[in-house]
Amino acid sequence: MQVAASKTIPFYGNGPYCYSNATSMMLASIGEKILPSEIEVYTAVGLGAFWLPKEKLLFFSSIASAPDKGISRALQLLGFDFKETAADSPTKPPYDKLRSDLKESSAVLGPLDMGFLGHNPLHERMGGADHFVLAYAMDERGVSIHDPEGFPSVHLPFRRLEQAWKAEKIPYHRGYYRYWTRPNRSRRPATDGLYTSLLQACREVYSEAEKIASAENLSIDGEAILTLARHVKNDKLSPAERGFMVFFSLKLGARRALDFAGFLEQRDPDLAELKRIQSRLFGQCQSHAVQRDWNRLAESLTELADTEKKFRDAIMDQ
Repeated sequence: MQVAASKTIPFYGNGPYCYSNATSMMLASIGEKILPSEIEVYTAVGLGAFWLPKEKLLFFSSIASAPDKGISRALQLLGFDFKETAADSPTKPPYDKLRSDLKESSAVLGPLDMGFLGHNPLHERMGGADHFVLAYAMDERGVSIHDPEGFPSVHLPFRRLEQAWKAEKIPYHRGYYRYWTRPNRSRRPATDGLYTSLLQACREVYSEAEKIASAENLSIDGEAILTLARHVKNDKLSPAERGFMVFFSLKLGARRALDFAGFLEQRDPDLAELKRIQSRLFGQCQSHAVQRDWNRLAESLTELADTEKKFRDAIMDQ
């Protein structure tokens, strides 16, 4: 078996933060210890919100910053050079390239379709859900990975890897078999410069989301959250829609807001306070949704929409 590094690669696990955890593990493999919570902020994935009218689902993230773009953004902001590769066709996975890269470095693979990750006992229920993992070795049967869903040091056979890595059911996938590897620090940004760069990236993400929403007639940010509030108030929430909120989107939104607050509080206390308020409101929404208290859920969502508007306006005005 070929191993990327002789030292132990630490495991960080949390499914919804899979891309941040996998990126943090890759950097840790070269001695760069940057927490997933910090990388999450630099990805800018958790900015804003968007509403999918057909599915009637609200994602508390940016339509302009999918996780694959977020990984590259975070690495660039943090001062790393890296190799990012993807194929135009799904006909042949790049196993030879990956084998060569894994001799020198671990690699973040994704997006993957969780429905094909057979080491997860719930994989058959997860078809079409996106995921990212860290690959660190390859043998004649497949790759060894740390899966942030909570499965360190598992083996993924080539057949399942190919199916998952095509990501054909992942709406935002660009090409096939995308991965990041060989990170190398080329600069160490000063704290103030890094903060300024992040704010600029946030403004760009919000602006790009506006363009996409206008072109595709989608509701985003505060208005998207208000759309969900009206949907809830009209008592039209299906079990699947409620399940998406209580098992995934609300707790993820609360965690992202806290991570932003922690990053901002030494640099802009007012922005940090808005994120703390957001986290508290996400927590309220979680409790109300679990208890099926639809009126209070709608009220908290309305407050959340107002707070999102205030945060977005503050970012754009800086």
